Amino acid sequence: MKKVCPICGAKALIKKTGEYRFDPPANIPGGIIVIPNSIWEECGACREVVLSPELLEKMEEQRYIRLGLLTPAEIRAIREKAGLTQAQISEKLGIGEKTYTRWESGKLLQNKSSDNLIRLFAQNPDSFEQLELQRGSLKEKRLASYLSYISKSCWQDKNPVSPKHKGCSIIAA
Repeated sequence: MKKVCPICGAKALIKKTGEYRFDPPANIPGGIIVIPNSIWEECGACREVVLSPELLEKMEEQRYIRLGLLTPAEIRAIREKAGLTQAQISEKLGIGEKTYTRWESGKLLQNKSSDNLIRLFAQNPDSFEQLELQRGSLKEKRLASYLSYISKSCWQDKNPVSPKHKGCSIIAA
């Protein structure tokens, strides 16, 4: 029994197997992409093509390959090989955890420079320790500068930062 087409409603979906060919968007170089050993459905009435989740996944993987980027599975494998959580690797790379999570899940395509950063980490994870130390030192300097500014501002009776900070007895410089 034939399935119902999600577009026209006709009971005319025909199972197709073989090489699935598609022309990717202009930003993906290399022309037509061919996915061998594919399964999809085509409506005999309206000619609409219905792709399986497996075929969509293979098409997405080809997009990463054509763009010269690590696939989400490769990004995940790099993190797991290093024995890190998403939060830990995000900290080492100096990026937001949500951004990294989106790259790993395939919800966001990383740019080439971010891809290069991940590849560099995969080749030499220890080199990122120095960057992490520098970032930590910079954070400490910024915090000290901010606390110094607040302390000076609070002690000036004419210009307190806020009424709650007047007197600033809780701030230690």
